[in-house]
Amino acid sequence: MTRNTYLIGPVLLVMTVILLVYKSSQIGSSFDRERWESSFHPHYMSRYHYNNHLQTYASGYVVIFFALPKCGSRTLLSIVLESRDYQGSHLTVDNNLTLLPVEMMADEEYAITFITEHLSYIRVPAFVYTHSRFVDIGSSFAKPLRYISVIRDPLDRLVSRYYYRRNRDETDMTEKERTWRESLSGIITNETFDECIRRNRSECTSDHAYMSTISHFCGRDSRCNHNATWAIERAKYNVVNYFDVVGIMEDYASFVSVIEMTLPLTFRGATEIYEVLQSKPSDGVASMKTQRKVPPSDEIRRVVAGKLHHDYEFYNFVKERFEEQKRMLGI
Repeated sequence: MTRNTYLIGPVLLVMTVILLVYKSSQIGSSFDRERWESSFHPHYMSRYHYNNHLQTYASGYVVIFFALPKCGSRTLLSIVLESRDYQGSHLTVDNNLTLLPVEMMADEEYAITFITEHLSYIRVPAFVYTHSRFVDIGSSFAKPLRYISVIRDPLDRLVSRYYYRRNRDETDMTEKERTWRESLSGIITNETFDECIRRNRSECTSDHAYMSTISHFCGRDSRCNHNATWAIERAKYNVVNYFDVVGIMEDYASFVSVIEMTLPLTFRGATEIYEVLQSKPSDGVASMKTQRKVPPSDEIRRVVAGKLHHDYEFYNFVKERFEEQKRMLGI
């Protein structure tokens, strides 16, 4: 053998190591279509796989809905509570993870322990509604898990959240909401969103306001709140690697159809129930809309949309993924 022949093995090994290091550094840092498409569970690929899904998870699973406020999350909870499976005691619903301990905001281990212990005795199939930021509890939880969520145009969500804190909606106030409202501070009730922006008040101009969607999916690392470049890549990574479905509020009907097809043990009949809720004038979807919203001026829309460019990048990423998911399901 020549000297060059002996060098081939070590050279290939070094090249392989370099390639692996490079790939690991790219996790979550760029859009990888192959990884993105393979992130969908096999049953997304065709109706044949969807039928297999019915058998694979026939014993049940726990769906955790990481609800981002002001994205139609209560509509989905209403759909589930109206379902025949819940009414017939065939589906467990837990919506007690909304007002959460402050320690959960920054401590991931605490969050995992808290949620795992809370759900330890839950009976499957189950639907869990929480306002918690995303955290994967799979390594500590014995039952099969599925994660879902839904997001909204970032500026529209920011405006809706601003006025909801002041004007609510037409639904009855729960004790949990009453407790939450008592904890709010610095609310100027007669101020418009435009005025809040022009006065540079932190409620509508802080990093938390401009990164709230990304940080919800990013998690509890301190960089999720202050390092937008890092946070958006981590948020994308979590969506691709952990979530069965992240829908778009602007296409809520499709979101309901997708979750009914992919997670039928939890959402059987959801599309029909959603249509009924939409038709109700007083206690349906319409009653959950924020009251007395003043649309922002074109000037303010341009200013705020520019500051929300990271949130819009994430929103468009999720929207593209969702559109592909719909295509795979024939929706």
